[in-house]
Amino acid sequence: MPHTPPLIAAPLTGARTYQFGADIFDAVIGHSGAQRDMVLQLKVPAACAIALMPGEAPPDADLLCGTFRHAGRSGVERAWLRLVPDRPITIRQPADDAAITAGARFGAAAAELPAGGAGTFAQRAVLLALGVVTRAQPGQRWRIAEIACARIPGEAAAVAVALRHHIGSRFWKFDVAADGDPVGSVILARVPAPE
Repeated sequence: MPHTPPLIAAPLTGARTYQFGADIFDAVIGHSGAQRDMVLQLKVPAACAIALMPGEAPPDADLLCGTFRHAGRSGVERAWLRLVPDRPITIRQPADDAAITAGARFGAAAAELPAGGAGTFAQRAVLLALGVVTRAQPGQRWRIAEIACARIPGEAAAVAVALRHHIGSRFWKFDVAADGDPVGSVILARVPAPE
């Protein structure tokens, strides 16, 4: 019997019309069992379910929306994310990003959130980075291009992000720390305004 790839179909949260990248990251971790050196790269937004396909994406892969890799028992394990357009996301749940970042301290190029609070570690890290860029460039829209973690800290960890560098106004890369220890990075990409 052929193997059916796991599907990622996180509810749409808040006003989003696509699955939130931090929710995709959390779901991929859950399905893959990854524990270290994890990198999720997202290519396009997903308003539908995503199939988690094993191995490298073929050169002619259709409906590719991202890739994932992590350190496994026998080396680097890879997967690719394929859109499943005939499975649109129809579940929406209320979400308040401001509630997750309540108590955060924002600076011009960094932000930190005390231990505890709402949201997963990935959600808190991404929302802190988004808070920094939206304060620096109000009115711009951003998407998550990459989330990388050496390990997933405990959910109660204090989270801090600090801008490492940016390429013009298009890509901003943040270092992420948990309880003061470096654990990963987040890359945000500015969404071009429609013409």
